Amino acid sequence: MNTEFDFFTWYHSEATKEERYLADRVREFEELFHDMMFEPDTSSGKFIRVKTKSLEDDEWSEMDMDIPENLTYEPYQFCRLIVTQPEDGSYGYFDRQNQILCIAPKYLKDDSAILHEMIHMHEFVVNEYPIFYHEALLWSLYSDLKNKIPELDTIINEHAHILNENILYESGGLHDILFLLKSFDLDIKKGYLLGTVFGYGRGDDFKDYSYIT
Repeated sequence: MNTEFDFFTWYHSEATKEERYLADRVREFEELFHDMMFEPDTSSGKFIRVKTKSLEDDEWSEMDMDIPENLTYEPYQFCRLIVTQPEDGSYGYFDRQNQILCIAPKYLKDDSAILHEMIHMHEFVVNEYPIFYHEALLWSLYSDLKNKIPELDTIINEHAHILNENILYESGGLHDILFLLKSFDLDIKKGYLLGTVFGYGRGDDFKDYSYIT
């Protein structure tokens, strides 16, 4: 991740009114993504917690392991946030190469669209590191959601089918199981119909797996 971009200089001297609005929303939503930063009080925090024994008094205590520094930063600080209509007519996108989060003007007030792209932004940072960080997040989200969504295993089985993943990929996006689970986590936290964040506000009616055997 390129950390040279000065977000606060951009915000105060370069950003448009609409881009400042987008930045304010992104900053407000960051608390919903603390699990993707392995914060101690989140479902993923247990995966960096270890027990240590003091040599002096032979007592056990808990501490959190150090993780890569970039995982501890809110990633919007290193991304340019723009408001413009993508050429493909979509709601928005996250450009990994240039670290740009874009939302179309029409959907600037659609929080689900912003949250959707924020998952991509956070997953971009996670994927910079060994895959066990990605897998720990996936497992922590699954463990937290499995009792909240009775049909979760069925949804994952259908979503993970290579044909379905390929259709999503060819349409312009990579939406793996971690992305799916985090989108459901956000739906629950925001009180949305399941599938809203994944489907850019369309709820669970966006799913159609009729082509899968």
